[in-house]
Amino acid sequence: MIRLKDILKERNVTLSAFAEQVGISQSNLSNYVSGNISPTLETLEKIAKALNISVTELFKEKEALEFQIKYNGKVYTIDKGNLLEIIKQKEENGNR
Repeated sequence: MIRLKDILKERNVTLSAFAEQVGISQSNLSNYVSGNISPTLETLEKIAKALNISVTELFKEKEALEFQIKYNGKVYTIDKGNLLEIIKQKEENGNR
């Protein structure tokens, strides 16, 4: 699973602690993360439920782009989605 390792790292949860929480052996969970074996849909649903996310979130790519911009004393976070929206608006307005 592409994102499981990242999600656990973001939440400061170890693979072994999560495996215990979900009721999956640590070796199986490790094999899922590394792609050595594929989990069943039932297992994916268990993992997603324990993380309080949808199954599809386990396979989404991590946002690789994020900026923080300070303007007039306020800090704004700009991510990939924001940039795409800005580009779209520029194109619609004739790149003004």
